[in-house]
Amino acid sequence: MRYPFIIILLLAVLHACKENSAKDDRPVAKVMNKYLYSSEVEAFIPTGTPRHDSSSIAQSYIRNWIIKELLLAKAIKNLTEEEKKEIRRQVEDYSSSVFIHKYKDKLISQKMDPVISDADIDDYYAQNKINFILTRPVVKALLIIIPRSAPNIASFQEAFRSDNPDALKTLEEYSIATAKKFDDFNNRWVEMRYLLNFLPVDQAAWDAKYRDNRRVELEDNENYYFLRINEVVREHEIAPVGYVKQEIELILRNKRKIEFEENLERQINEEGTRKNLVSIYK
Repeated sequence: MRYPFIIILLLAVLHACKENSAKDDRPVAKVMNKYLYSSEVEAFIPTGTPRHDSSSIAQSYIRNWIIKELLLAKAIKNLTEEEKKEIRRQVEDYSSSVFIHKYKDKLISQKMDPVISDADIDDYYAQNKINFILTRPVVKALLIIIPRSAPNIASFQEAFRSDNPDALKTLEEYSIATAKKFDDFNNRWVEMRYLLNFLPVDQAAWDAKYRDNRRVELEDNENYYFLRINEVVREHEIAPVGYVKQEIELILRNKRKIEFEENLERQINEEGTRKNLVSIYK
């Protein structure tokens, strides 16, 4: 389709309309009996867009609008009445669904308590533990990676192997100055396979040599690797509640939403019946 000269003229009109938009809203394009107005094009262009870019955006918008309207006219002309009726039904169903969905979301945001308490989580977990079986082991652990060039590595190794509570402070202080990586997962559960991504050992070697170790020291040509596992839950065992907490929160929030919507529908139905808004014919 060839519109370049026409669109340039339309853009000139659009620019003139921008300078005097408060006075009138002029048409910038027409397809049969339908008009495209300058205000519609202006609304499509983001505020603050440079003039050159605005012209390109406006040109594209006008061209697309013309093509859309021409296609729509062709479609209306060539579709059967039965096909048009089915389209109108689909549009009406979709429109109704959007209105209802928006209304429900608004009520949910206003009236449904979004907070899921720890007591609710613990209660659901206690009643549904069998649904939270691990497929992979999870751990609470400390991972530290030290470059081979780091000084006094022997002192660090001694602190790592110690059970003295003050040893962790020594590890932290040393790691601040020298470590490539210091990840403390002692306060949350993490999949063991995630930690293996940082170690110079694959899953098979880990299972064969280190699976039951609580302290693991490895090295390669570049780094020393230190992993201290403080807690572990194996695959096929019930997941700890802390590991599935977010999953349970989502489950309970969805259950609460479903209950809210069911109560809303019941109340709406009762209100319609009470106010004689509903009739059922046999």
